[in-house]
Amino acid sequence: MDTPTTTKDTAMEDVSLQPPPGPPPTCQTPSVRVELGKHGEVEGPRTQRCSTCNTTVWTTVTTSITGLGFLWFLLCYCCCCVCALLPFHLNTFKKFKHFCPNCGALLKTISPKLTPTNLVFAIISIIFYFIMILLFLYVVAKYLGVVR
Repeated sequence: MDTPTTTKDTAMEDVSLQPPPGPPPTCQTPSVRVELGKHGEVEGPRTQRCSTCNTTVWTTVTTSITGLGFLWFLLCYCCCCVCALLPFHLNTFKKFKHFCPNCGALLKTISPKLTPTNLVFAIISIIFYFIMILLFLYVVAKYLGVVR
């Protein structure tokens, strides 16, 4: 007389019927290289030792616009250029100040460096700005009849 098989017995039989695992596949795994950028260490809070209250704290970060950012804003705003808003969005025009949340002491001030790419972009933008001013003055002079 056969005894009824249970689910547990069936599961054990299924496992034993499977072929043994072979060697792992021989495909090449891609190497991944992770580079940490300035974004995390500049913008966000970080752990730092406060020398005033002698504790390790998560800093409180405030941002402010640099003088170059305000100069950029004023020059572009005079031409009604949308580029005037760039200092409020790009980190190149900002200063990041890290404060201790316990005592309020200034721990560190970080000003991102002006990279060569940003410098070239700024120079091209300034040249474009002056061309636009000259074009505007020419159109006004032509309208007034000064230039024929």
